[in-house]
Amino acid sequence: MTASGESLYEGVCKETKNPDCLPLLKDDPRITTAKNYLDLSRFILDFAENKAREGQKVMLQIAKEHPTVRINLCANHFYEGTITSFISAKGELIEDPMTATYDAKVAGDGPEYCAEAFTAANLENPPINKLVALVSIIAFYATDHLD
Repeated sequence: MTASGESLYEGVCKETKNPDCLPLLKDDPRITTAKNYLDLSRFILDFAENKAREGQKVMLQIAKEHPTVRINLCANHFYEGTITSFISAKGELIEDPMTATYDAKVAGDGPEYCAEAFTAANLENPPINKLVALVSIIAFYATDHLD
């Protein structure tokens, strides 16, 4: 449980030990007012899926500009897997929270692969890719409270 006066999302952000967590989530009223971890997890996973879709659009654009094998894999295969993992996690929240937690965590594999692909191509890791990696971690900590 969270400390007195602390919202659920603030407690989850503390667990991530990432200072970008609170600013990222604070503007989503569904997340900031969630009263239980099931709702919080669902809202964070919705947010994560939307950010992953935005991220994929950026990755696809970068792949057009820098058509390397690894960047193409990043934009197509790995980001598709990230989106699918967030969707799967949402579907498992009630029936199988342990698998939901796992899927939230592995959703971050795509952004991690992409970061490596950008490094290999001497390109900067785009902010949206870093954000999608972070929301995977946030979703992991939120869903972990359901077990």
